[in-house]
Amino acid sequence: MKRRQVLQSSLLGAVGAAVSSLFPRRSGALPPGAREFRLDEDASRELSRAAWKPLFLDEHQNETLIVLSDLVIPETDTPGAKQALVNRFIDLLLDVETPDTQRSFLNSLAYLDGLSIKRNRTAFVHLARDAQLELLNLIAYPHTLNTWGEQAPEFEGHAHFNNLKGWISRAFYSSEIGMRELGWDGSYFHGDLQGCSHNPAEHQ
Repeated sequence: MKRRQVLQSSLLGAVGAAVSSLFPRRSGALPPGAREFRLDEDASRELSRAAWKPLFLDEHQNETLIVLSDLVIPETDTPGAKQALVNRFIDLLLDVETPDTQRSFLNSLAYLDGLSIKRNRTAFVHLARDAQLELLNLIAYPHTLNTWGEQAPEFEGHAHFNNLKGWISRAFYSSEIGMRELGWDGSYFHGDLQGCSHNPAEHQ
């Protein structure tokens, strides 16, 4: 099964749980699990501005996130995370997150760079794509290192990879591009919900 199919199946019914209360919602027929997590029209327009600048991430962190998200959910016959502006959505979310959550994300991003520098003597964004994929494959699966018959602690890279992949996946499948891939047809029901028009006295 392709990586994107695995992400789709694991996110249906659970996508965007961490961002459900941060932005205004539009009423409408959205795919299951994504109904409450779509950015409103104004926020989406703001993220797509040509002059957009990150609110929380610095330039290097943002570029690293763009490259990473494109590797996790690449463009195929449909747009990928880069086209869905996943990095911008995540930056917006992080800007209003708690310090602990912000620190957790930055630690995972820094871990990726640190490992890249340790193994390849350069930051992750400067690696060739094959080397980037090789590094991700190293941390994408849980494993332990054995030395002289003794088992070392679990490789921490896997937890950092899962943290970053979770953010990227939730952001992608909360975007219009991601929701269309899940089956949303782009239609909305409009109009405000009207209350009961009966005279309360009639029910006494």
